[in-house]
Amino acid sequence: MKQAEQVTNQTGAGDHLIFRPVQAGDKERVLAFTRQTWGEDNRDYIADVFDDWLIDPRGEFTAVELAGQVVAIAKLTDLGDDEWWFEGLRVDPAYRRRGIALALNRHQVALARRLGGRVIRYMTGHENTASQTIGARAGFRHLLTFVAYLAEAGRDFDLPRLLTLDDLPALAPWIDSPLMRYQHGAFRDAWSVRTLTPRELQTAVEQERVFGLKDAAGRISAYAVLRPYEYDDDSEDAARHRLRVDHLDGEPAAVAELANRVRALAAERHRGEVSAGVSDYPPLIETIAAAGYVINPDHFGLWVLELKL
Repeated sequence: MKQAEQVTNQTGAGDHLIFRPVQAGDKERVLAFTRQTWGEDNRDYIADVFDDWLIDPRGEFTAVELAGQVVAIAKLTDLGDDEWWFEGLRVDPAYRRRGIALALNRHQVALARRLGGRVIRYMTGHENTASQTIGARAGFRHLLTFVAYLAEAGRDFDLPRLLTLDDLPALAPWIDSPLMRYQHGAFRDAWSVRTLTPRELQTAVEQERVFGLKDAAGRISAYAVLRPYEYDDDSEDAARHRLRVDHLDGEPAAVAELANRVRALAAERHRGEVSAGVSDYPPLIETIAAAGYVINPDHFGLWVLELKL
């Protein structure tokens, strides 16, 4: 979608906006107005992903121009299976409250629809009411909320079993578990959320990110999907002291045991803590708490919003 034609739009405030793909020459301007998105002490990740987003052949890294100057950006990312991810929406602070964010949101939705998408999602902080309101006005609905639960690494537990491709048939029933029905089939995968499919499970197994427990009959009673290694040094945890679990499901007692075994895995990998991303599914929250995990004191919940196209 790199050759997408320019699109113009007029906001309610009368601003004449031009939507076009971001260009290499926009980098200095974009990094200037995104440098302090999270305040002076928290660097925005846009600087880390700008070059990769620029060359992504699918979707669009969009710039919004006003009077010849880039005033906003956002990225539409192809997750496969006609699913799209909306991320990195930033508006220059000097141009906020002029309807630009809503116009850009709607532009990305329309683009995903033209590209044959069937669903588009994005994630935002649970306290970011401005983003939630913009999403609601663009037709998105709140799907679920993720919160991180922490536990210290420890060698007092057995290690979990690394699952292999031979285990895929035993994993398949968990795609339609009570948890997955609650989550409308969606699962967290690092900084995106997508539908859990047999192919997604197979990819995670091939990447050696899936650990589990089996019962006496050989059934998978619980399994966990770890975050990919390439995110170990992301901005959320630059100290690299946490082992991150993006998905955890199974029978309650087995989930509690597996959660503790993951603490042993963290110790083996020289991590200080485990951070498990847990959705707002009450039985899972109760189980993970019973295993000794406590909510991250930062209590930074992440809303997932979804729009069917």
